[in-house]
Amino acid sequence: MGDMRQTKEKLRTVTFLSREQIDFLDKLGKDALFYQSTKLSRAHTLSELVNLLMEVGVNIKKLDLGKETLAKGLLRIINNHGQGEKDE
Repeated sequence: MGDMRQTKEKLRTVTFLSREQIDFLDKLGKDALFYQSTKLSRAHTLSELVNLLMEVGVNIKKLDLGKETLAKGLLRIINNHGQGEKDE
């Protein structure tokens, strides 16, 4: 039998990453293949990161992008959420 999950339409997007970021994604993919025998492409990793942000329910109103990077703000929110911070 084939995959029973409903497939959603995928759209192509272009992103600009540093060499360090690409190397990191490639290492994740190689480690997934070595340790899990599972192919993990750059695109799949980025897609799953977006799914994670959606699942966590990121509220952009809780970020101060003038004072912190998106990554730092997200880490702060995730860390505070685990310590009992309530959503607005």
